[in-house]
Amino acid sequence: MSKVCELCGKGPIVVNSVTRRGKARAAGGVGRKVTGVSKTRQLPNLQRVMVSRGGVGVRLRICTKCMKNAYAA
Repeated sequence: MSKVCELCGKGPIVVNSVTRRGKARAAGGVGRKVTGVSKTRQLPNLQRVMVSRGGVGVRLRICTKCMKNAYAA
């Protein structure tokens, strides 16, 4: 089962997770240092929803942004 919205096509993205140590300069320290960068995946918030298409109920996996736009109209 793919992690892609069936209406808009939104899927997972790859982002950097930055690990830092130290105390910020604004708080009286010498500054924050980057100690590591690793890649992580951010997945869309998919929900299973019954949608009527042509009078027939179809179960789709759609993201919450599409749900919000569909029910707002």
